[in-house]
Amino acid sequence: MSQPIENMIDARPIRPISDGTPWATAVIRRDELAAAIREALQREKIEAAVFLSAIGNYPPWVRLEAWLPPAGPSKASAGERERATLEIAISAKPYHEHATVVSAKAVRGSKEIAVTDRPEFNAREAGEWTRFALGRGKKPSNYTPGRDTLWHMISGMLPFIPPPHRNRLEKKYRANWTGLGVLGVISALIAFAGLQTLGVRGNEPAGAAILLLGIMGCIGVVVALRRREHHISVLPQPVEMPRNLGLVDSWHAVISDIGRDFPAVHARIVRAVTDGGQGVGLVCRTEAYTHSRPNGYEQRERLVVSKDQGMVHVHIYPFGNDVFVGWQAYLNWSRWGETKAVSTRVSDGHQIEFRDVTPNIYVPNQFDLIDLSSLSEFVHRRLEREIRALLKEKSIDQEIDFKIIRGDRDRALDESKHKDGGSKKGDGWNYKS
Repeated sequence: MSQPIENMIDARPIRPISDGTPWATAVIRRDELAAAIREALQREKIEAAVFLSAIGNYPPWVRLEAWLPPAGPSKASAGERERATLEIAISAKPYHEHATVVSAKAVRGSKEIAVTDRPEFNAREAGEWTRFALGRGKKPSNYTPGRDTLWHMISGMLPFIPPPHRNRLEKKYRANWTGLGVLGVISALIAFAGLQTLGVRGNEPAGAAILLLGIMGCIGVVVALRRREHHISVLPQPVEMPRNLGLVDSWHAVISDIGRDFPAVHARIVRAVTDGGQGVGLVCRTEAYTHSRPNGYEQRERLVVSKDQGMVHVHIYPFGNDVFVGWQAYLNWSRWGETKAVSTRVSDGHQIEFRDVTPNIYVPNQFDLIDLSSLSEFVHRRLEREIRALLKEKSIDQEIDFKIIRGDRDRALDESKHKDGGSKKGDGWNYKS
């Protein structure tokens, strides 16, 4: 094995990972706006549904749904309701003066208002949008379509007046004029002047000389530009990967008579799965998710064990005195990919191209599938051992089939089923997990 060399330059094609990216800021801002929505509901003494985008869903969003009884003294039928929704999405805008922007849409009955890409959207304004959606307040103070339209018209005629809600690139990332750029413009003007001179009778020799000078200048600029070093600067990618999950394997069982002390049983099974997992590079955590019911919705928690592109969802739920235990193993078909250049700037003689990262499709391979199989076996083996111990301790006579339900390996790597890529919001709370 070769020995490490001191002061070796790390030139591997690997993007750095950071928890301080604009995408992470967007998630934090989503949580702040969601808290403001819940606070407004509390003040108005209204119980409604507030849903958050799942982990790995970009851009992150929060959604309010309320079915309100009719206002006023008139007696309405028991089923008559005015439906209201509020959707707020937060997008990342790296390299800009405001790293995140907010889009919002509120619908109450037949009334609808919306704004897009607002850098300024605070918790107070989220409360105003909530009260408007609930019919408890006037239009939000940051909803000013008439003034915005007028301001756009004025800024269009007078370029020195900024448009409303402007979010420019930061100065250090904006394209700049360089000596070569100025020389190129001058050379083009000289060549144009030469052409004009050629058109005047008797001035052909002078015109040809001027034209040749301009052409030589343009060629010189092109050669210099081609010799200039071209660098690419890419933001670090977020810690959280975007998700587009494809089911591969699964297993489940309903274990009788261990649900009488469910909290203790739940904690024990979770501990059995997670203890020591960090030693093999696993990430273990509990995630909340919401799903629709035939009439309403329900929120549950699942244990998520992940490594690279593999992810296992462990479900542990009470059912009377019994407990459902199961897991589902997924391959993640999404990753962070680089965008086209957001801006290009010349600095110290180098042309720097600034790029962002965005959710993109990732095509898993056989090695990803091998890693997922190892991960699911790791989880399954620990679950089996703990369940057998529970049955023995509680003297429960139950035969449990621990055979894993295997998916089609070729189908698991079928790219045609994941061409859309990325995680999606879906309809209401039925997001794609």
